[in-house]
Amino acid sequence: MQEPNKALTAVWAFITLLPLPALLAHAYPSLVGVAFLLQAAFFFGSGYLLSGALGYGSAFVGVLAIAAAQLGLRFAALGSFGLWWATIALDLSAALGGALLWRWRVRHYGADFHFDLIAPWYERFIHPQDPTPLLEDLRLTPKDKVLDVGGGTGRVAQFLTSARQVVVADISVAMLRMAHKKDGVQAVASRSEELPFPEATFERVVMVDALHHVFEQRRTALEMWRVLASGGRLVIEEPDFTHPWVKVLAMWEKSMLMRSHFLTPEAIAAFFPPEARVEIVRRGWIGHIIVTKP
Repeated sequence: MQEPNKALTAVWAFITLLPLPALLAHAYPSLVGVAFLLQAAFFFGSGYLLSGALGYGSAFVGVLAIAAAQLGLRFAALGSFGLWWATIALDLSAALGGALLWRWRVRHYGADFHFDLIAPWYERFIHPQDPTPLLEDLRLTPKDKVLDVGGGTGRVAQFLTSARQVVVADISVAMLRMAHKKDGVQAVASRSEELPFPEATFERVVMVDALHHVFEQRRTALEMWRVLASGGRLVIEEPDFTHPWVKVLAMWEKSMLMRSHFLTPEAIAAFFPPEARVEIVRRGWIGHIIVTKP
């Protein structure tokens, strides 16, 4: 399982060292409520990120150390043992909540709660894009069997139904329920690292805007290669990490506690074995990695 970004974890823990409620209550009493919520949010994030980066025991010690580092300033500013204890209890409870969230995610191993939560509204906010560039690179024919890995709600698969068979594989069952409602689309719950299909099952394999979300990217690429039939084509569409806007997107997704890990098209192409014929096509800030199997 991919752990949280170490740099983000360090920044989150450092911010938590700032005793926001104590300082703001002293300087701006009217903002104390907002300050308490911010402090709780920072402790929640630290409990979550430290649990993933260091393990539960180390995270517990780390959160206690952060709270202890604030004790003097908190008491000096708040001047009340009752309020002092209340802030400690609030922040440690928030950190526990973050650790429990990480535990839940580990136990489900890849059941990304972000996508389960937003599944019913996903396509309302992220509208299907023009499929023309993808179809040009995929070169789909009516006799092909197509696998859409990480296809979620089927927002891409719905444009591929001219093929003989279209299957969406995704870890989020909530997303797959939405895909199942689309005509001509079959849904399979599966981790991308362990696709439940025999070798050489599909003439076409596609993965759109999903590789940066998976736990083991190289293993996922090799699994897609495994189920691709001889003479078949695999197209991976990903934001191009060489583009400045994609770097901003990556920072935003990590701040939302997502496991996103963006790569350059060249790094993705390097996942495939030497016999693979790989072509990279860039269209603005989007990259297509087109892989043909001899």
